[in-house]
Amino acid sequence: MLSGTCSADLVPEAQRAAGVRVWPGACRLTVFLPKSTGEISIANLQQNGRLAVTMSQIETHRSVQLKGNVIAIRDADEADRAHVERYAAGLRASFAWIGVPEGVTRGLNLWPAWAVDMDIVNVFAQTPGPVAGVKMPLPAGSV
Repeated sequence: MLSGTCSADLVPEAQRAAGVRVWPGACRLTVFLPKSTGEISIANLQQNGRLAVTMSQIETHRSVQLKGNVIAIRDADEADRAHVERYAAGLRASFAWIGVPEGVTRGLNLWPAWAVDMDIVNVFAQTPGPVAGVKMPLPAGSV
């Protein structure tokens, strides 16, 4: 899972996100950004409030990108930590599946984190193939 932001001058910044929480109704999302690597992203979000999050399954390459507007930025709390820990465990398992030793991924510094709440504005298919980049929902018969 990667997050993408840009400065007021449109200079891009990307970093690993540390998990998400989908809100009821699936129109909002909380994205967790590690404090160890997220200062530039947070500064960008405070400047322009736009966030993109790309999520991929390592095993299948199935991918989506969500774009939206930030509602709030706060310190992630202990209730949020469960989402970050679940993401970290899944990421380690996926990396192990492709042969990356768990000792390598255990060193990822994902906590503490910021919690960034966003309204989802657009969703795009990003799975490699003919519909990559197409706004979802996909047209009938396109997959």
